[in-house]
Amino acid sequence: MIFSKRYLITASAAAMMTFLSGCEAGYENEYDYTSPSGEKTVTVKVDHVSRPDVYYNDECIFEYDRPGFTETVRWNVEWISENSIRLYLSGYDDEEYIISIPKE
Repeated sequence: MIFSKRYLITASAAAMMTFLSGCEAGYENEYDYTSPSGEKTVTVKVDHVSRPDVYYNDECIFEYDRPGFTETVRWNVEWISENSIRLYLSGYDDEEYIISIPKE
């Protein structure tokens, strides 16, 4: 009986950690954005509540750590330079992030 309780607690904790961790969650959609020079591409992956994670060369470089949205929203990307982007939501003043692109 003790084994069953420990197993249940461990399995529940592992499931919660997987659900709550970003950059490894299940994604509903993904969008690619290529820099003006065409040399770099970032991918914005969003989950079922429109929380974005940003990837560069298959590496997560930004993890959204706030609650999701009740409506579907589309995140915008603006290239500031070859090494940084602006991730933002139109109409949401507090949803803007400057993200550095790692050097290769």
